[in-house]
Amino acid sequence: MGLGLSENRGNNMQKKGKMLVAAGVFTIMSASVPAEAMYSSDTDTSAGILDYIENSRRIRRENKLTDEQLQLMIDAKDMTAHLRKPVDPSAPVPMAVEGDDMFYDQTTGDVYARGNVRVTSIDARRFESEEARGNLKSEEVQVDGKAHMLQMTRGQMRATLDGYRLIYRYGKQTGKMEEAKGKVDHYYIYARRIEFYPEKMIIFDGWQTKCGAKVPDYRVSGDLIEIYPGHEMLIYQAKYWLKNKVVYARDFCRVDISPDAKNEQRMPRVGYNNDDGVWIKYRLDYDLAKRVTAFADLKYYTKHQFRNVYGFEWSNAGSYATVQYGYFEDSDDNWIEKQPTFIYRYRNRLGKLPFTYSLNFEGGRWSNRGIDSTHTFYGISLSPHTIRLGSPSWRLNTGVGYSITRESYDHSEVKGFSYNATMVKDFGDKFAAYAGYFYSASNKANSLFAYNTDDYARHLDYGVSVAVTPRDRVVFGQRMDLETNTVKDIDYYWFHDLHCAQLILRYRAKRDSWQVRCEFTPW
Repeated sequence: MGLGLSENRGNNMQKKGKMLVAAGVFTIMSASVPAEAMYSSDTDTSAGILDYIENSRRIRRENKLTDEQLQLMIDAKDMTAHLRKPVDPSAPVPMAVEGDDMFYDQTTGDVYARGNVRVTSIDARRFESEEARGNLKSEEVQVDGKAHMLQMTRGQMRATLDGYRLIYRYGKQTGKMEEAKGKVDHYYIYARRIEFYPEKMIIFDGWQTKCGAKVPDYRVSGDLIEIYPGHEMLIYQAKYWLKNKVVYARDFCRVDISPDAKNEQRMPRVGYNNDDGVWIKYRLDYDLAKRVTAFADLKYYTKHQFRNVYGFEWSNAGSYATVQYGYFEDSDDNWIEKQPTFIYRYRNRLGKLPFTYSLNFEGGRWSNRGIDSTHTFYGISLSPHTIRLGSPSWRLNTGVGYSITRESYDHSEVKGFSYNATMVKDFGDKFAAYAGYFYSASNKANSLFAYNTDDYARHLDYGVSVAVTPRDRVVFGQRMDLETNTVKDIDYYWFHDLHCAQLILRYRAKRDSWQVRCEFTPW
């Protein structure tokens, strides 16, 4: 049974069914936040071209809607279709109240519902409980017992929460809930008490994670957590947990949750390879000022002990600058020590043209195997935007660049052009392939340091990705030296999804080298 408030049926009504009222609930604004823990492969066969498959898959899993979220969107659309007149933007949004027993007093504005209570607003918000009461004039809803709330409002954060003793003042867009647990945007949360405000959410004595397990594999707790949707998360007295063990603590932590956030992994990564042995890596950072961060990449290897990196970094509007000191390793297991180095990069679109250009500079002291040199690099590159060939599944990417590298150790100078062209093809959801041609005037044959330098002047890379099961994917990549027309590298990857982590196995067949990585993922 449906009932509109404009109908005059007396001051007191007790009905079994549904009532249409006006309200607005939980309206904290939020932009979409990208997935954390974006994957980047270690490869010498350009298999990283297919990293988009892994990252897209992680994003899809993170953003997958539940059945009740889909149903709420359907119900809100159905309510819109049955409105008697257009919604007044200046008035509270229409809301439907359902329950086995209902009471409404037009004089006082009091509303009471009991038994399978469901309150649904036309802009896709819903409360569910066994008993609820409120007042239309003071624009307040209250649940003394257990409450379930759901929000799928366009342009605002998604929220699915269970808790107790809910109070929400939908006119002021403020409220609170105790013992709240559920998911807000991309984060699973728990709060002894949670408070809602138009511009933020405050969690008291709680935690956040992107792992949906009953006991999360990893989480960050805090005495106080302030969430500013689409902007940042501030955690006070932060503790980092692996299962039920605290592995690290700090007084304050800021998490960037803006749409262009870097999304570095905030929990340790572990792995193994032939050259380094077992390793563990963790990143610490601290905001010194707006856009200025001090960081420490802590890395321990059983074959090398500690090989850390320390530095400062700044970024703004396409510019990135950093000063770094420490040990660096490339995908070919080449090491370099920088003592220190300064790096600047600028990347932007070329006017309104479909091209992106970048400017690169690095200057610093490099050291390896008894060679110490002041290393200076200048580079410029231009890349047309992706070209679609006939259908979206065929994509062509090209690029051209020019660089100059100078070394004080032997007074050498290596300069020249580089260019590349890669083709990628998606064959349905489970199979993809790539092939690319690469040329670089600067390579290991004429460079003082092997670190981060092409092995060959000209090479052809190609490979495929196959989704074997919903939890398993394999990648094959191969590199051919076009100077000698011989295959130099063959890489095999196996991606296996665990509960809230992923096991990544890499085997380099030509070098008989193994690498295993385990990293947490947002599932």
